[in-house]
Amino acid sequence: MMTLRPAILCLCAALAACTAGPDYDAPILPVAQAWRQPLAIGVPSDRPWWQGFNDPVLDRLEAEALSANLTIEQALARLDQAQAAAGAAKAARLPSAEVGGTAARARQSLNSGLGQLSRYVPDLPRTVDSGNATVSGSWDLDFAGGLRRRQEAARAGTAEADAGVVAARLAVSAELAQAYFRMRVAQAQGTAIETLASRARERQAIMAARLASGAAARTDAERASASAEQALAALPQISAMIEAERTRIAILLGRSPSLPLDLDGAFAADAPDPVAGLPARVLRARPDVAMAEARLISANAAIGAALAEYWPSLSIGGLAGVQSNRFGQLFTGDSVAMQGALGLRWRLFDFGRIDAEVASARGRYREMLAAYREAVLRATGEVETAQATLMAARSALARTRAEAGLRLTARNRDEAAFRAGAISREALSVSESALAEADLRLAEALGNQAMALVELSRALGLRTS
Repeated sequence: MMTLRPAILCLCAALAACTAGPDYDAPILPVAQAWRQPLAIGVPSDRPWWQGFNDPVLDRLEAEALSANLTIEQALARLDQAQAAAGAAKAARLPSAEVGGTAARARQSLNSGLGQLSRYVPDLPRTVDSGNATVSGSWDLDFAGGLRRRQEAARAGTAEADAGVVAARLAVSAELAQAYFRMRVAQAQGTAIETLASRARERQAIMAARLASGAAARTDAERASASAEQALAALPQISAMIEAERTRIAILLGRSPSLPLDLDGAFAADAPDPVAGLPARVLRARPDVAMAEARLISANAAIGAALAEYWPSLSIGGLAGVQSNRFGQLFTGDSVAMQGALGLRWRLFDFGRIDAEVASARGRYREMLAAYREAVLRATGEVETAQATLMAARSALARTRAEAGLRLTARNRDEAAFRAGAISREALSVSESALAEADLRLAEALGNQAMALVELSRALGLRTS
């Protein structure tokens, strides 16, 4: 027996150094050296992305959402679960021990079992005591590395859950900003529409007076009335849009939509272009790409865990303690009990099923590899699309601002002419309506730029804290 011990120890050391299955090797993906239309290249800001708008109301809402949003809370709970699973996988590789003890007293029946002997054996007691106190332990030696691969998969699950928290924070911050800017656009458009309605009612009154004096045709009066009704009809829809965005913001803040919400403030839709770092850096910062790679790592580890089932599983165990049927003798030398064991489990005649498990694990890895590659491609496409959208939104906003400036200049000139008596009140009303229509389009253009800035910040995976 002593001569076998060195051989056994060498065999244990050799097997313990082996881990079934392939080690993870990050796939090489074709990534461009630069974006096709980068807006800004450099080092991303260390501030949360929304602070570029310099809007104190938006800053306050974002801070509240990131601390109270329930989607983020769910992601944090999933991270807790993943960390617990990783802890359990780590603990499975360590020896385990437990302490146990019992103390019992039983009175035998004279009509059953060994108690019947008490009628005939005077010294055989009917009352029997039993007690034990033991320490037992076991250790799965994990020769083939299946437990190590499961621990690797659990760590990947934690990484995925951690990236899920980042993804939830980024998604919530972007959704909140989009709802906020949609509300601001609706408010600005509501103001412009109220001006349009007021000027339309003014022209309606002028046309009604002219019609009464015979200085205007009924068709012109009806046209003025229709314009007034058209402007007024848009106001309820604008109010509904504002209320819908207020409700969405409240839910993102983790508040009841029925409670009041302080959203008073100005419309600040201008912000610097988000810094688009090099593609490789952006892709590393994207939480969805990180989650896809974590799933790929987990799938690779699952192959090793499945392959480990081809090998025998060995464990060692032992027990030490005291056992006695007399409490008074429980802690004496004669009551000491010890036990050692070597366990073997080998799915020797189940290789067909193991083959299927390995094939399934390899298929899962292939699926996750394709999903990872697709996530990289989609992330790249989202950045390129968002940059193009922002460039178009900035160009459209510049032209709309130019138009609004010209309309404002024309209105100011007509207002001076009206005070000088050079034009009629109707002509000034038409000029004011044109300015209101330009303001309506300007509000939409500002909203489009703000939305594009938000979408590009999300696509670049910019920081939220």
